[in-house]
Amino acid sequence: MSEENVTSIQRTLDILTLDEKDHKVMEYVFKRDWNTVRELITSHGSDLSHKLVCCICSVEPPQSVIIAIKRAKNRIFAESDSKGRYPLHYLCYHGAPTYTIVFSAQCYIAALEQADSYRKTPLEYLMTMPWQYCAEDKDEVIQELQRAHNLKCYDEKSKLPNKKALEAWGHKMILEDKIECFLVVFIEAARVENVEDWEGCCLSHIAEKVKHQCNDVADLIRKNGKIIHVDPYRLAENKFVIVVKAQSKEDVDEAYRVLCLQHLGDVTHDGIYLRLGCVSNEGVVGTNSLQEMVAEAEYLQKKVKENLDSCETAVSMALNDVTGDSKINVSPLSVSTLQNFANTILTSDNSL
Repeated sequence: MSEENVTSIQRTLDILTLDEKDHKVMEYVFKRDWNTVRELITSHGSDLSHKLVCCICSVEPPQSVIIAIKRAKNRIFAESDSKGRYPLHYLCYHGAPTYTIVFSAQCYIAALEQADSYRKTPLEYLMTMPWQYCAEDKDEVIQELQRAHNLKCYDEKSKLPNKKALEAWGHKMILEDKIECFLVVFIEAARVENVEDWEGCCLSHIAEKVKHQCNDVADLIRKNGKIIHVDPYRLAENKFVIVVKAQSKEDVDEAYRVLCLQHLGDVTHDGIYLRLGCVSNEGVVGTNSLQEMVAEAEYLQKKVKENLDSCETAVSMALNDVTGDSKINVSPLSVSTLQNFANTILTSDNSL
């Protein structure tokens, strides 16, 4: 990296205020020793500083480094610095490989429309700044992020990705990860157990809790050396979908046990009932098959609603403070019907 570029980054980011541990990481960043950078990021874990991440995002990091950052500190892409900038601001300001930026945007889609202290969004920097790096990728990045922006891919109140984001990005896999199994969880929240119609009460604080539980479960499973992604989406005021992407059925089973049978029970202590429909699939999932899995999970949730005997569990720790009734009801983890024809050999119909 040229001396001019290093000086520019120091000026833009105030890099000299980094502590000694972060300076060590940046030494390897400037040398382009990304293997060592990933190792140091992993060793930082949850102590990874936001300023260091923003510095790294200013020197065209590969997607594998951004993935390492998310694994180390799951919430980092949803945090802004003193200038109101998210990591996505810095990526779009300086330039980076396409999938580095796309992955960062997927981590916190709401950052696309967040203005910094200069009233600039990542999209505005993307459209107006001459990129120092990866100029050849810029048109593709603009196309991808504009599409997400035009679709309005996140919920204004809770900042969670919405149904349009689920359809556009929910099935996409991370390039460096060998994802082979998916879990889809359909959640309906209500204030009474058998409610038929939602009354329009604001559930943004519940959406926030669902998001945090997903982050906590992903962090917990990753500590065991597993590679997993737990992504929540908000379809409507009281309906959510969680897409879990993992490398094995065993990892999906663990996510189901920890997320659905344990962690989400904490959400119900605000007088909210939850019903969960859960379905899994081994193999690659595309847009159409993801929609099919969401429909299957919703059907399982409705079965739980109609007949509590069909529940796999009614989590005992989530009790109604007055009646003692259980408040989270979870369907068994069912295998998607996609499995029935995934390996079927298609033959022509000779009768036609």
